[in-house]
Amino acid sequence: MANKGRITTAEWLDYNEYLRLLDCLRKDKEYVWETYARLGFCTGCRITDVLGMKWKDVLGDMCIVKEKKTGKMRKINFSPSAQSRIHELYDLMGSPDPELYVFKSSNHGKRDKCAPVHFTRQYVNVRFKEFKKAYGLRIGNFSSHTFRKTFGRYVYESTGRTEQSLILLNKIFKHSSIAVTKTYIGITEDEVKSVFDSIVF
Repeated sequence: MANKGRITTAEWLDYNEYLRLLDCLRKDKEYVWETYARLGFCTGCRITDVLGMKWKDVLGDMCIVKEKKTGKMRKINFSPSAQSRIHELYDLMGSPDPELYVFKSSNHGKRDKCAPVHFTRQYVNVRFKEFKKAYGLRIGNFSSHTFRKTFGRYVYESTGRTEQSLILLNKIFKHSSIAVTKTYIGITEDEVKSVFDSIVF
């Protein structure tokens, strides 16, 4: 019997699996969810900050996010490739009003149908668990937070798994220590040892 109060930790998605997810979402015309997966990854933001984004915030070459958890402002530059994909998805979704939330609910019920009600954390997590099953993704605990961790792991691996990459990620994530960052992106003790073994002085 499962523990009701048990907290599970989201895992990072192997980069090739991440690309496969994007491909599956595109083929199934799940444009909103492809947009979430791309923005969650390329910004490295927490779900509360991604859900708070409006189209006007993400259609330029950068966006400025006030992090809900820390209250700090964060400037995020979009690569030309990221800009191109975001614009492409924006067009595929019918070029919504730039003032609307990117992830707004279309099921308003009794609410004012003009209100830009955006998705909840619970709804996003339910949908990504469905995609995990539908696409047979090789990951244990998959949730909205997976994309932030996948971003961290991608940065770490693409920059040579160096101590500098950990310092950079620590600054981006605003963690209290490098040790927290290592744990966050799932670095094993062997990987930590290899980082320090690679230092030449």
